[in-house]
Amino acid sequence: MKIIPEQFHELETICNTINDDNARCVTFISLHGAEGSSSACISIARRLQSQNKSVLIIDLNPISSFNIDEHLPNLTNEWRFDDISCQLSVLPYKEVNILTIKNLSAIESAKNKQVLNEAIIRLKQEYDYILLDMSPALKLNRNNVPLHSISLCSDLTLVTVGLGINDEESLCEGVRELKQAGHSNIKVLVSQHDFAPLGERILLFLESRKEKWPKLCTLLKNKIHKQKWLFKHY
Repeated sequence: MKIIPEQFHELETICNTINDDNARCVTFISLHGAEGSSSACISIARRLQSQNKSVLIIDLNPISSFNIDEHLPNLTNEWRFDDISCQLSVLPYKEVNILTIKNLSAIESAKNKQVLNEAIIRLKQEYDYILLDMSPALKLNRNNVPLHSISLCSDLTLVTVGLGINDEESLCEGVRELKQAGHSNIKVLVSQHDFAPLGERILLFLESRKEKWPKLCTLLKNKIHKQKWLFKHY
């Protein structure tokens, strides 16, 4: 029996979910940005490729597209979804294949649900998996590909969230937006943790209770300030 290294356990779980759902087209999307959606997309692509699967990443995030300028000598090949150029303009990037939005000549072709779905069907003839890296669900931008445009072709939508960055309200709002756009198979992927040191969080809690217990909160705050280890990042 082959033992999976511990550092790959989470990737293995995500890949198992993709396989169990028979999801050949997977959408990666964050709520506001900086939650690690693109990083998760690349990691999953590499993991699937390690299983001898062919993978294509389609970068559809105009707000924060893949930074590939320094890695590729030629970014002049423009492409669009409504002709064969999307198949001819695939570029290698960090061991994966990618179509970058920086070269997308006609954003309107990506906003048409039927056109986009037909393009994904053509690309599926060459790749086992298509991974869509989308712009944040809760950020408006006129160059965004609408959420409803990819609902027809996407088999699984992974919403990446960062604990300490996103709250429950924004997550519910993001999932609601996706459901209204026609996404039915939605799963949440916790990509990172970014919590303030424990001391800061305890002080904030005590501050919110000081009107009810002023003396106790003052006593506890004085004791906590003396514990330097509570204010270190780990």
